[in-house]
Amino acid sequence: MVIKETEPWLLWPDTTSFGINTGKISEVFEGVSDFTLAMRLKILSIEPIKRTVFAKLPNYCGIDVESNNTPLLILKLIKAKEEVSRYISCNYEIDTEFNWLIYRYSISKRIVEVLVNDIIVIEYKLEDDEELTSGVEPHIIFGAGNFPKNGFNLNYCSYDIDYLMISKSYKQLLEIIKIKNERSLDNTIVGLYDFEKHTEYKVYDLSENCNFIHKII
Repeated sequence: MVIKETEPWLLWPDTTSFGINTGKISEVFEGVSDFTLAMRLKILSIEPIKRTVFAKLPNYCGIDVESNNTPLLILKLIKAKEEVSRYISCNYEIDTEFNWLIYRYSISKRIVEVLVNDIIVIEYKLEDDEELTSGVEPHIIFGAGNFPKNGFNLNYCSYDIDYLMISKSYKQLLEIIKIKNERSLDNTIVGLYDFEKHTEYKVYDLSENCNFIHKII
């Protein structure tokens, strides 16, 4: 399924799933447990220079691709009781084919990582006085962002996506591929999408948690 420029999609099940969703997906990515977000996608946009693959709001965390399709990790952290932002870039260029893009966190190691396929291209170790932030009614936008550093520009990004998995565990690529190929589930998976089961405005959650993804209208 293609997420088109100017037509982002939204994961905000507490608001859009009418109370039938489970798994507390809104708590993922806030440092209370390990987590993994794995996407299989092909980036289509070449402009603007910064394009947002996904953004977790309102606390401004996510992944952009910069010029030459190099990933940029945005983190908002609490450091010594103050909010700080980290913008962590790399030189790894994502090609124009389908690739795995993985965002994951190990609570024991206190490390946030971004992988392209099985290569760690960004690794950030939280300092002793740093913690991941939590947000009020957190939600994720796919294909657009709203980061302060970019002047709250939307930074639309068009890409073809055929798989998305969100888990409350730290997963390796081989585990993720096995889940995809065997359509297997474990109790850490709170959102699973193959983008085949969808309507014009909704992508169904194969994890049975009813954490649907909706087109922003």
